[in-house]
Amino acid sequence: MERLRRVIIVGCSGAGALAARAIKRLKPSLDVTIIREQEEKGLLTRCATPYIASGNVTVDSSYKDDSIFTRQGIKLVNVKAIGIDRKTKRITTADGATYHYDKLVLATGAKPIILPISGVTLAGVFTLRTSGDAINILNWINSKRVKNVVIVGAGAIGIEIAYLIAQHGVRIILIEMLAHVMQRFLDADMSKEIEDYINTRGIDLRLNQRVRSIAGQREVEGVRLSSGERIKAEMVIISGGIQPNIELAQKANLQIGRFGLKVNDYLQTSDPDIFAAGDLIEYKNFITAKPMFGQLRPNAVIGGRLIAKNILGYRIRFPGLINNFATKFFDKSIAGAGITELEARRNGLDIISIKQDSISKHSMMKERKPYTVKLIFNKRTKRIIGGQIISDSECPIKHIDVIALAIRCGLTVLDLTTLRCAGQPELSPDPGIEPISLAAENLYPKLYGYKKRRRGYGDTGKRRKF
Repeated sequence: MERLRRVIIVGCSGAGALAARAIKRLKPSLDVTIIREQEEKGLLTRCATPYIASGNVTVDSSYKDDSIFTRQGIKLVNVKAIGIDRKTKRITTADGATYHYDKLVLATGAKPIILPISGVTLAGVFTLRTSGDAINILNWINSKRVKNVVIVGAGAIGIEIAYLIAQHGVRIILIEMLAHVMQRFLDADMSKEIEDYINTRGIDLRLNQRVRSIAGQREVEGVRLSSGERIKAEMVIISGGIQPNIELAQKANLQIGRFGLKVNDYLQTSDPDIFAAGDLIEYKNFITAKPMFGQLRPNAVIGGRLIAKNILGYRIRFPGLINNFATKFFDKSIAGAGITELEARRNGLDIISIKQDSISKHSMMKERKPYTVKLIFNKRTKRIIGGQIISDSECPIKHIDVIALAIRCGLTVLDLTTLRCAGQPELSPDPGIEPISLAAENLYPKLYGYKKRRRGYGDTGKRRKF
């Protein structure tokens, strides 16, 4: 077996940084080098960028500086990696230097999708990916005294940016080409609740619309929609998703999938000495086993840590993606996990779902707030495959992680009737109206009926082995 001495990591965001630090923590004697873009420094909490763009937080508070790497003896190279020689196991950088590796980690992330329309290069058109992007957005709003902002894309990040920038007192026009907001994560009935709330907050929401062009001489003056309507604006923020930075992997002839760089269950690429994680890779859906995007920070963080262990000889499988997420829009908290009803039906699954209303605290507490949980089950297996939450409180968002864990563990409707959550009047609903177990209670007669069985209903009579 080849002796492991040198590990090189290309990229320094969630996956790359966490892989480097975990390797050095587990085996300090290894030579670990991070090769990153020239302008990169430290570790940015990327989910902070909408808050930086709105002036709610500073760049400095969002960064961990390079000392988190240098204290562990991790070497840093701020020159772009431009080539991989898999035969000699060498990385070449833009300055002509070469670096030898025994194991290589690709964590080159992704870049924003730029709309292929006229006017997209005008001053005042922005994407939001880096802290520099966020600062540029904030400076433009303040220096140009912006009154009208068009945001393209009403996904989780798009609506988050919309509400944060709206706090500057500007008019927000939110454009979405699909029939509903957050359609990738929410079913139409849940999206409709968010859409109604968006309209009450003064956001001008346009569904089933595309931006055909951006007008202006040197700076943005407005946008033209697919309907033909022209909207006045001094600023456009494109939040239409991201695409993986696969160029380096392609040049090395690594296998590429539909959604990114292909990896196996252990996050190895088609070259077993090259691992990859984060926004760069194609993920496998936990429920359908089909390839998908998984461009959320927790996926990158877990992937980086798992790669570190597998490089050191462990054989740990990266679990299929459940993709639990949460976002916020003014006073609404929104979360989801698993797959939607629409996606389930597209994959030929016979499903049943239920919506359950509850409150965030015990009923006698004045500060209690309403929220709704939706659960989706596979009708044949009776296992939970999806969940969605809309809440007027931040507290119930904990439930989405409970739902995600229930999906991963294959829990059934009857399993969830016995879910026990911690209860405290100020921190949780009354145990009698805990929404997940109550939803399961209301649903199980439809799936199991009341026919008596020798060992009880469903699989509750079987003792599981752990």
